[in-house]
Parts: sequence; structure tokens; C-alpha cells
Amino acid sequence: MGDLQSYLPILLAFLPVVPYLVLLILAIRRLRNPEQLTDFLAVFLSVGLALELIYMPGQFGWLGIESESLLFISQIGSVLLVVMLAQMIRVASVPMVRNWPFWLALLWMIALVVINNSLLIFASWIVFALWTIFLLQQAIRKAHMPILRNRMTYWVLVLGLVLANDILLFYFPDWRGNLLRLAAAVVLSFVIMRSHLPDVRDLSRQFLIYLTSALLTMLAYIGIFWAAQMILGNLSVYDPLLVGAGVAVLISLIFSPLLGQVRNTYNSLFRLEVYDPSQILREYSTSISNILELDKLATVAVGLIMEALEINKGLLFLIDPEIGDDQQKVYRVTPVRGAGSLPSGNAVFSEGSSIVKFFVEEREALLQYDVDFAPTFMDAPIRERKWMSGLGIDVYVPIYSKGDWIGLLALGPKGSGRRYTEEDLNLLAAIASQTGVALENARLVEDLRKLNDQIREAYAFLDKANNDLASLEMTKSNFISIASHELRTPLTVARGYAEMLMEDPSLPEQVRGLVRGIHKSTLRQVEIMDSMFDIAQLDTSTLELHRQDVFLNELVRSAVQELTSSLTEREQELSVDLPQLPAIKADPNTMRKLFYHLFSNAIKFTPNGGKITVTGRQLPPNNRDLPEGGVEVIVSDSGVGVDKALQEVIFTKFYQPGDQLNRHSTGKTKFKGSGAGLGLALSRGIVNAHGGRLWVESEGYDETNCPGSDFHIILPLRSQGESKTVRMGSAVKLKL
Repeated sequence: MGDLQSYLPILLAFLPVVPYLVLLILAIRRLRNPEQLTDFLAVFLSVGLALELIYMPGQFGWLGIESESLLFISQIGSVLLVVMLAQMIRVASVPMVRNWPFWLALLWMIALVVINNSLLIFASWIVFALWTIFLLQQAIRKAHMPILRNRMTYWVLVLGLVLANDILLFYFPDWRGNLLRLAAAVVLSFVIMRSHLPDVRDLSRQFLIYLTSALLTMLAYIGIFWAAQMILGNLSVYDPLLVGAGVAVLISLIFSPLLGQVRNTYNSLFRLEVYDPSQILREYSTSISNILELDKLATVAVGLIMEALEINKGLLFLIDPEIGDDQQKVYRVTPVRGAGSLPSGNAVFSEGSSIVKFFVEEREALLQYDVDFAPTFMDAPIRERKWMSGLGIDVYVPIYSKGDWIGLLALGPKGSGRRYTEEDLNLLAAIASQTGVALENARLVEDLRKLNDQIREAYAFLDKANNDLASLEMTKSNFISIASHELRTPLTVARGYAEMLMEDPSLPEQVRGLVRGIHKSTLRQVEIMDSMFDIAQLDTSTLELHRQDVFLNELVRSAVQELTSSLTEREQELSVDLPQLPAIKADPNTMRKLFYHLFSNAIKFTPNGGKITVTGRQLPPNNRDLPEGGVEVIVSDSGVGVDKALQEVIFTKFYQPGDQLNRHSTGKTKFKGSGAGLGLALSRGIVNAHGGRLWVESEGYDETNCPGSDFHIILPLRSQGESKTVRMGSAVKLKL
């Protein structure tokens, strides 16, 4: 027993080493987390453990270290721990803080070791202690989030224990003072290793409630027992045990009401919010169920939440997944009307961001404190964290619909200054769940409204474009009309002079050849001018048709014979097989131009040695567009064909195939040669003016296989009310 008593002081001296070791092991296991505080905690515990391992054996004279040296080591260690505590307070209050003040303080520590002056060490400790107190006071003043202010309260306790321990060490060099440093290390480890700490105000409130209840119960018990003793003590039947049991029963009856009254009193003093979650959810669901306007939904939803939880600020954000510039998926965060100032512009969060992953995978509320300080979000892009920090928000609650993240409720601090409790977050999660359906419906209505606006704008733009096109078309028609009129006269003069020179027998043969070239070109230009003039008249509906009985057989024969030289030049074969066809009421001059342009087009887009066929038939009457029947003529060729997408475009004015744009005219017969682009447009205009139809059928454009084209012309026999007598033309069969 004597040996045990002799070792007891030694065991007690080394007892603080065990907690340091346990805490140090726990801190080292967390060193991989991206958090500076864990690193500083490990160093803080290592220094504290080293001081214990050096100071305690030195007290028993085991290390051969003099007491003055031990005191020096302890004092240097105290200054070092205060410096580290100051740096940890800086890191805990301001994320991504710079470390240069800490390294500067460590350099001064090295100087203190070299100088070895106790007075200077004590002065340095005072300076660093005041610096630490100032930093902590600044951190508390700047902490706008209740959860951060609560954490700073724990730091006040840690700093108080450390400074109290150092004061005992400087003034009363006794080993028992280091127990306060150990207590500070335990509290510090608890603060750093836990992301969310118990609310000091709640702990204080609960402690005061039970302390007050216990005191009142004890006073009530003593008072009632004393009164019973005074009143019943002189009676012969007085039994203290029975009286004590009665007092206990009475106290048990009044304890619950007493505890409730005490709790209500302290809840009022601590401004504790008391609400009914089920009632809030019912009122919230009823209020937003029929809202289909996005702005109104945001205002009502955020307003109800702010009123229920006494919140100063609230916003609603829309979440839209998109593909970013780098072809990666991003989430665009768009603010909707709420209470408080809206952030300017939208924010874009990357799919790989830890913040987005938390909302998409965890589907829980996120505190701004966690965004700023939790190791999980340290790798989130700086722009995302800064944007969230600048909103002045305390908690973000995601909104989902059909499993997709579609919205975000952002709520600011409470008016009471209290933190969001677990009950608050559960209520907000339930509210967000109810908001999902309403928000989805409102977004659908908003999208439909935007689509309608876009359609109206598109219609307005289309109307304007149509008016501009009509104006442009009118301008072009006017230009064609004016140009054709103005050019016709000088061309006629040039043509006449050329013909006169050609008839002069004294003209040298060389000059005569030049004059023939001028005459040929003039005829070509006159033909183009006539086509332009006809187009202008068709556009303005001023083309005068001198209708008379016309036999298409004769017009086709005439047009074919006019192009005999072109067929010979291109070595092409043209065959006509027209049966007897009835006469139609038409303008013979324009009809001749119709077939001339169609045959010219067939010659131009059919390769050398190709074939062109002209067939026809009489059509029976129908109630649609041929009440008295009609005539159909088909011009077929073995040419390159027409692209299906362009089978209407080729009938527009000035159309040129894609590879012929910006080329000069190459004549009437050259294969795929360029022209004025008026022949087919004029042909359709002539047919339409006669009440008929003109279209093309072709399998497509192919210069190798040459699928060919079929141009169909349908012309009515006569208009209603005309004579019923119909003359028939002769059949035509020829091959060139």
C-alpha cells in the first residue's frame, strides 16, 4: 500500500498525457480533410503534449532540467499556444485567410528563444493575448450568421481557459494550472472536429429551466414540510414519514405545471419561436395551390415562410439545366421576385461542383456556414462560393419535381438572431416538397405564356417581312417595267441600223460579219427585253390577252421549227406526238412564247444527243378547275432533272441554278448555260393568266444518270358562258 501511495503523485502527474494522446490521434486521422484548422489543432495538441511530457518529469527531477529552465520552456510554450490560438480564430472566422501574420509571429518566437529574457517573454505573451482577444472580438462582431456567432462563443471559452492557465503559470508556477489548458484542448478539439455545435443559448436555457425548477421544487418541499411541522408537530398522531410522503405527492402534482411555467418564462426571455408545423403546412398548401403566375407564387410562398419563421429575407430561384460553352452540363440559377434585393444577373453552377452534387444527390437543405467553412465544399469553384456569400442568405432549401431539381428557396437570418434548428429545416423541407408541384405548374404556364408572346412576335415579324417583300417585289416590277420601256427604243434603233447595213451590197464581207454579230446580239437583247416587259405586265396584272380560237398543235409545230437550228447544234432529237386537240380561247402570241421558252429550257438542260418529247391529250370536264374540260401538253426531256426541293423555286423570277450564280449569259442553247432566268417564270405566268396550271415532275437532279423532267401544261377549253361549239385541230406527228 505504501508503494502505491508513493507512485500515486506520479500517476496523477502523467494523467493529463492520456487525453492529449487520444485527442492528437483523432486530429491526425482528420489531417486529410481540406481544412487548415485540423492542421493547427494537431500542432496545438502536439505542443501541449510535449509541454506535459517535459514539465511533469522535470518537476520530479528526472530529466536533470533546472526549475528555471522548465519555467522558461513552459512560458515559451504558453506564448506559442496563444499565437496558434490567434491564428485558429482567424481561420475559423474568415475562410481562405492569409497565414503571413502567423509566420511572422513564429519568427518572433524564435527570437525570444535566442534572447532568453523572461520579462520580454511575458511582455510578448501580453501582446499576443491582447491580439488574440482583439481577433476574437472582431470575429464575433463580423459574424452575421447565428451558427457562426454560436461557434465563436465556444472560442471565448477556449481562450478564457488558455489565458487563465497561462496566468497561473506565470504567477503561480504549479503543475495544477495546466489542467485548465487540458480543458481548453478538449473544448477546442470538440469545436474543430464537429461541424455543427450545440446552441449555447439553448444549452443555457435548458440549464436555467432545470436549475430554476429544481430550486423551486426544493424550496416548495422545504416550505411545505416546515409548515406541516409547525402546524402538526405538536399533535400526538404526527408522523414525519407520513407527512414527508404527503409532501412528495403534493410536489409531484405541482411539478409538471411548475416546469411548464418555468419553461414558458425562459422561452419568452430567450425569444424562442414556438409554432405548429402542421398548421403552417396546411395554410401554406392552401395558399399556393391555385397560383399559376410565377412572380405571384414566389411572393406568396416566400412571404408565408418569412411570416411563419420570422425571417428578414427570402428569395426563390429557378434552376435550369443547360449545356455550357465547353459542352458540359451546367445549372443556371435565375432569381424570381421575393422579399429583399434580388441579385443582379444569373449564376451558373457546374455539374461537377460539390454544391450541385449536394443538392442533386443529398436532397437536403444547405447552410451558408457549410458553404463557407465545411471541408466538403472547399473544392467548389470560388465564383460559386462568392456568389452565394454575397446574397446574405443563411439556408438554401432545394425544390424538386418528378425527381428533378427545379428550384431553390433561399432564406436569410431570423429576426430573433437565432440559428435554424433541426425542426426548422424539417419544416422547410416539407414546404419545399409542397412547392415543387406548384412551381412546376407555374413554370409550365410561364413557358406557355412566353411561347405565345414569341409566336405573336414571330407573326408580327412575318407580317412586316411580307410587307417588305411585297414592297420590294413592287419596286422590282417597276424597275423591270421602266427598264424594258427605256431600253426598247435604243435597241430597236440599233436593230434597224444593223439590218440596213446588212442589206448594203457594197459592205465588205469582214464588216458584214461584224454587223451580223451585232444584229444577232440585238435580237437576243430584244427577246430578253420582251420577256422582262411581259413579266412586269404579269406582276401588275396589266398583260392584255387577245383571246381567240387557238390550235395548240400549230403553235407547238411553229415553236419547234423555230428552234430547229438549236436542236441541230446540240445534236438532239425532238419528237412531237399530238392527237387532235380542241381549240382553246387564248392569246396566240403569248402561247407561242410559252412553248418557245419550255422547248428552249429542255434543249439547254439536256445533254448533247438527248431526246425531247412533246405529247398531249384532251381532258374531260371536272367540277374543280375544268368545268368544260381542258387540254394537257407534256414536254419531256432526258436531261439532268430538277431537284425535288427546287421544283417550285425554278418558276420564280431570275432564278439561276446554284453553280450558275453570278455568271454572265452564255446563250440560249449551251448545255446548262446561264440566261436571264425569266423563261420558266414567264411560262407559268402565261399559263396562270389563261386559267391553267404549269408544274414539273422529276425524280431529282443527277448530271450522270440524267433522270429527265416532265413539264405539264393544263389549259381550260373555254370559260363558262361561251359557245358550246368546239373546233378540233389536226394531229401533229414529227421528229427532228
